[in-house]
Amino acid sequence: MPKVLNNGYVELVEFMGGDDAVIRNARRCWKSESKGEDSDRKLIKHLLAKGHMTPFEAMVFTFDIKCPLFVARQWHRHRIGSYNEESLRYCIAEKDYYVPSGLTEKQERSWCNDNNLCFEDYAYWIGRGLPKEQARALLPTGVYTKFYWTVNGSSLMNFLRLRTDKHAQAEIREYAQNVLCLVQRMHVAPIAFYAFEQHLTGGQAND
Repeated sequence: MPKVLNNGYVELVEFMGGDDAVIRNARRCWKSESKGEDSDRKLIKHLLAKGHMTPFEAMVFTFDIKCPLFVARQWHRHRIGSYNEESLRYCIAEKDYYVPSGLTEKQERSWCNDNNLCFEDYAYWIGRGLPKEQARALLPTGVYTKFYWTVNGSSLMNFLRLRTDKHAQAEIREYAQNVLCLVQRMHVAPIAFYAFEQHLTGGQAND
């Protein structure tokens, strides 16, 4: 699976539908029949150009994601999807946190020391019997979290349009680029995602 940031990842667990599902649903609108691949390709381009995204909902994807908590909170703002996250109310947090690239050796040492102190305090209070759901308040927002994300094709494209944009934060932009590359490499819907990539515009990212 592709590694993202210093210790994260994105994996496509499963998917349903593809180009054929999008084309089938789109042609229902006009009671039309496919006239071949070239015709289908033009139809998908037309749908994207006109913003007619409902047919893309026929595709459904489930991703397994490991990312820093602050990235996950940006991700979860995309509400048209389903999230199942590892709960630190019930699970002990792993000592695993984000370290930015480009730090000097001295800066990285200081960064890791600060994070390690947070985890030491967390472990101390857990050991003293404090409930995990309260002790987690001591953890940094750079702690890695894991979740499954189930999303339809239209919502996925909206996420990618916003989060691959240059205005998105660099860390979530890196995840979005990996999601797009992963879907393309798996050939889930090669016509739709090639056409989509051509239509990516400068959408503003929300935080």
